[in-house]
Amino acid sequence: MLTLNIGVLFLERGHLEPKLIENLKAFDFLGNSLTHDPRNPKTILAAGSIIQDHSDMDVALVKYRVAAVQTPNSAQLWNNIGMCFFGKGHTIAAVSCLKRAAYLAPFEWIICYNLGLVHLNGGQHASAFRHFHACINLKADYAASYMFLAITLARLKDFPNACAAYEKAIAMDPNDHVTHLNYAITLFNHGDAEKVSKGNKIKNTRIGHSF
Repeated sequence: MLTLNIGVLFLERGHLEPKLIENLKAFDFLGNSLTHDPRNPKTILAAGSIIQDHSDMDVALVKYRVAAVQTPNSAQLWNNIGMCFFGKGHTIAAVSCLKRAAYLAPFEWIICYNLGLVHLNGGQHASAFRHFHACINLKADYAASYMFLAITLARLKDFPNACAAYEKAIAMDPNDHVTHLNYAITLFNHGDAEKVSKGNKIKNTRIGHSF
């Protein structure tokens, strides 16, 4: 149990400070825990999460299959399984697993967020909007949710609200280049080249001040 707890602590630290060394330390401790209790669902879920973060979806799914026997009603497990299927390009299976996770834990923001990503990727923009909106209602301080909401609104041809969502995301995280890039693409596609140029000047000023 001690090695499991230490491994989970390193894993949480690695998620907060995404450094390879933290995940490797977590995986080492979790591996030691698995040698003592190879079917511990919490250990398997944590180890599978690290494997999944390194894009080895098939191996992660094997781990999750073992955990599912022990904890078939774990929302976190079904969320991770769903995102494994999404990573493999199996959208229908991903949505099915994520909906099961949402049924088990309807107030988990990350499940709503992931459902939004999957629906957006599948071109189901109305469903994506609904899930990103629900995600923001549950966790209003996550900038990426506003960025993906903005992308969704742009694809739904709601340009003013898309811009408002981009501005909210930028206000929360001014140095996220992905948000600036997507905002510029949305502005360009709408024919607002002048605002794209102005936005780039503002972004470069912010970046200059950060050094």
